[in-house]
Amino acid sequence: MDYRQLQAFVVLAEELHFGRAAMRLNITQPALTQQIKNLEKTLQLALFNRDKRNVSLTAEGLFLIEEARIIIGHYDKFRESSRSLQRGFKGQLKIGYVGTAILDPAFSLLIKNYRQNKTDIDLIVEEHNVNDLLTFLLNEQIDLAFVRAPIPQYDRLEYLNVAVRPLIAVLPHSHPLSKQRKISLRALSGEQFFIQKDPYGVGLGWSAIHACQQAGFRPEKIQFTSDVSAAIGMVSLGMGVTLVPETQSSVLVSDVSYCLLEETFAATELSLCWYRHTKNRASRCFINDARELTSIRYGS
Repeated sequence: MDYRQLQAFVVLAEELHFGRAAMRLNITQPALTQQIKNLEKTLQLALFNRDKRNVSLTAEGLFLIEEARIIIGHYDKFRESSRSLQRGFKGQLKIGYVGTAILDPAFSLLIKNYRQNKTDIDLIVEEHNVNDLLTFLLNEQIDLAFVRAPIPQYDRLEYLNVAVRPLIAVLPHSHPLSKQRKISLRALSGEQFFIQKDPYGVGLGWSAIHACQQAGFRPEKIQFTSDVSAAIGMVSLGMGVTLVPETQSSVLVSDVSYCLLEETFAATELSLCWYRHTKNRASRCFINDARELTSIRYGS
């Protein structure tokens, strides 16, 4: 059993199609088939059910797939760390973030501050959805994550609020309320809402739904989107409205208007999360800097 076989197992489990999986792995389909057969032979287990039309995980495959993902993640992190040392760095810090964090001044401040003061650390910053970020943290595949509350509270994780931003409404230019600087959220109760698809009770998507509920309604028509950019794009087509952090208003999109909300409770919180028992000194330095800088910003 080797890395390539485990990688083939993970990719095929995600695609459930030999052709697509082979393309992702940049190998031929017969080579992929052989890797899966060799892995099953080594394990003496069938990992997939397959016929001419369908591919699915067996019960054994379902049981083992998460372990395989964790192994692949740790292997990749090991390779990244070794490459950082080869390039002369004294350590590595891997930070994940949800897409909307990239425009938040608090996120920019913390990343830039660390880069300026810790030039001997190889800083890797990458975007993932909230589900993957929390999984990566719990499996120690990344060191830190910026996610939007509400967030599941795990005993193995610690959390620091780094920014609270108002939610604003994004309306089509043609909307009757689009020329008003500030509107009531309740005035949008009959609209089609485009909301980022986050897990139930988690992240920006839930913040938007919760704000509507506090305003006295739950949107009757909700269409979930992959991210905020897609939601704003649908608004620009005149299909409905969305709620986003006020920092998103810096993105210039044609045919939309950004409107402040009268409801002060409509807000979103950006949090820094990390593995409670981390042994990475670079992580601890970043966390200490974050605590200091956020206490200065908020006067606590």
